[in-house]
Amino acid sequence: MSIWVWILLGIGGFFAVSLLVGLAVAAILANIGREFSELMEFEPLESSPVKDPAQSTPKTARRRLVDGQSGGLRLE
Repeated sequence: MSIWVWILLGIGGFFAVSLLVGLAVAAILANIGREFSELMEFEPLESSPVKDPAQSTPKTARRRLVDGQSGGLRLE
């Protein structure tokens, strides 16, 4: 066989091995992703965040907003 046949066989073998290694890595990553997605817990829609920002602020911040106290610098 000529040298060109060996070169073509080497190139073909390289591509075949790289394809097999890529498929093996993809299978491992798919398995890891599948196991990770089983660990995730999604919250139901009933516990969605409150739409009104006044209800989501702490009591002291809400009291300051209602009383008009900002807690910052006062210009008198």
